[in-house]
Amino acid sequence: MTSTGTDDPRIIEEHWSHPDHPLELFQFIINEHDDDDEDDDDNTAILICDGCTQPITVTHSSYYSCTRCNFFLHSVCATKLPDELPTGVCSFHPQHSLALSKETRFYATVHCRVCGCLTNGFYYNCEACDMKIDICCAFMPSRIKYKSHKHHPFILRPSSGDVCSVSKSFIFGGMEYGCEICKNFQINVSSVFYPGTMKHKYEDHSITLRYPPFFYEGVFYCELCEERVNNQWWLYHCDESDHSFHSDCLLFWHRMKLGGTIRIDINDKMHTLAFVFKTNVRRNSPLHICGNCNYGYTSGLFFECDGCGYLICTRCVRKIYG
Repeated sequence: MTSTGTDDPRIIEEHWSHPDHPLELFQFIINEHDDDDEDDDDNTAILICDGCTQPITVTHSSYYSCTRCNFFLHSVCATKLPDELPTGVCSFHPQHSLALSKETRFYATVHCRVCGCLTNGFYYNCEACDMKIDICCAFMPSRIKYKSHKHHPFILRPSSGDVCSVSKSFIFGGMEYGCEICKNFQINVSSVFYPGTMKHKYEDHSITLRYPPFFYEGVFYCELCEERVNNQWWLYHCDESDHSFHSDCLLFWHRMKLGGTIRIDINDKMHTLAFVFKTNVRRNSPLHICGNCNYGYTSGLFFECDGCGYLICTRCVRKIYG
């Protein structure tokens, strides 16, 4: 990763989302020796944008960094996003203008009213309606064509309250894409962002998003939740290991940037805790117990000490730190 020459400023002295320190422009590059150094943690580190919460890659390689804070922004997210979407611009909320915003604390989240997902990245906010829309959803068009249903167009419409016709997950956001021709064919907005292929920490090889119908000798079971996967639904599958995953099991928190740290006093000793997502990926797994309030969770956002395993829920952290 080296400094780069582009039309963007080399230094941003005070960005609205990170006013405490300047941000420096860099170019993301892949070290040609990465394949020979598989055990080198520096080579396998993934930089996550604090704006869109997506990885910084060679595809969109220019980014800004505050290395003191582990804060990163794609150059597009840092300099090209409009501060305000005027009335009528956003397909999901054309009634009012929307202001670009971000929560002050990196562990503070907002609920996107479109896709239903939590995010701690940038979002557009309508103060009059208390309407928050993450930046990925804010620029979605009102009409799309979709890869698994190519022969008909889809239009943006209020959620029908039904299940997504491809992922079979409940449509929990306020909007959906519905087929103009097929009466009961609708897609969860979050499903539109699911990548065709991806690498994931639960699998050594690349996994591919499979669309129905396809044929398989045997029964699919999700490697995470251990529940059966219907081969008439979407699923992620690795041909090399023959492992399968529900799409929602893999991508439940794909709008979150995790890994930020806080320092906390536990029994008169300072501990460094990292921002993590915990879930019971196996049936009959024990609950995740908050060390402060002693409440047990099947899943949620926590801070965890890598050294001693101490766990504290974000609800308690907000009470302590705001």
